Amino acid sequence: MLGTRGRAVRPPVLVVSTAAMGLGAAPPFLLAYLGPDVRAALDLSGAQLGLLVGLFYGATGAVSLLASRMVEPLGARWCVAGDQLLVALALAAVACWPALATLGLASVLCGAAYALANAGTSLAVTAVSRPQQAGTAVAVKTAGVPIGATVLALAGPPAAAAVGWEGVALGLAVLAAVNAGAGALLLPSARGRAAVAGRSGGQVLPRRFPWVVLAAFLYVLGSQPLMSWLVLSLVDAGVPRGTAGAVSAAGTALGAAAMVLAARRADRAGPGRRALLAAGVVATSLTGTLLVWLGSHVGLAVLAGGAVVGLLANLVGAGFTHGVAIDRAPLAVGRATAVMSSGYYAGALVSPLVFGVLADLTGGYDASWAATVAALACCGLCFLAVDRWVRPPVPVAASP
Repeated sequence: MLGTRGRAVRPPVLVVSTAAMGLGAAPPFLLAYLGPDVRAALDLSGAQLGLLVGLFYGATGAVSLLASRMVEPLGARWCVAGDQLLVALALAAVACWPALATLGLASVLCGAAYALANAGTSLAVTAVSRPQQAGTAVAVKTAGVPIGATVLALAGPPAAAAVGWEGVALGLAVLAAVNAGAGALLLPSARGRAAVAGRSGGQVLPRRFPWVVLAAFLYVLGSQPLMSWLVLSLVDAGVPRGTAGAVSAAGTALGAAAMVLAARRADRAGPGRRALLAAGVVATSLTGTLLVWLGSHVGLAVLAGGAVVGLLANLVGAGFTHGVAIDRAPLAVGRATAVMSSGYYAGALVSPLVFGVLADLTGGYDASWAATVAALACCGLCFLAVDRWVRPPVPVAASP
């Protein structure tokens, strides 16, 4: 759907971009929520399942720096549509030829393409949004990730019981193919204002932008364990597995709504305050994680309360991390998102490994949660450094 003068209409662009974020992450979601089915069918070990998830996020992080130079010349439309088409083909292949090798190849290819989709969706939604709405638009499309996780957590197991996990993969492939077509028809061909103007990609990011990348890395390093290990922590505390899964799904669903509401408030405050607000969100996440750690020793009520606080703050922080990057380089949205994502997804790769290794070495979760708290504390300090040293550009007033 196009508006006047060939401009894409904002609601369809937001819908397609949000769906692309959720469907683009379908391979790791499939392994996370249907892991027991996949493991039983293919006789995989837990380490092999973890490796498959790590391959996806590792490929995303590794390709993000390359994507930073590709996304604006390619444009939002083809970055997103291409990712969705590749996801559709990869999931169809997994459904037709289920094997460890097929899953591994799908994880690598889809993870690499997700780097383009992540930056391309940011480029698309900001191209059809007013500058003061950019943060909210990015939060809406990023909410596709917890929405996708919630849907698969609730609907995936019963669907797999009816049609098998391969049937679920095939269904996701069909949805991705439909969204690829919608992206090709509805998304703008936005290439970024800097690319259109012919500016060099190396000149459009602030000199101290690596602080944003470091903050993104530390944020995921500290927040990812709560997402990955919450269910196991609740089960270890005596909560039935079904109840633990429902708590996680409820947290991600509420977090998706909180992401958008918090981003709207941040947009009203203006880009100049977003990094400071992000530091506050990280402090809230740190508090929730401390309560989970404490609750593992003193009682289930404290643990559950901390889990809710931590999950909500973690998902809100994901939107803020993307928003802070875009605020600092509004003329190079795709490049800023891609460079920031190199740190973001490196954290997603390293975090579960560090958490699990510390748990195995110490025979408990105390050292793991301590490392998580330390990462979040350092992340908060990084966002304060961003607020002080990496300010958003001051708009230039138009000539009379």
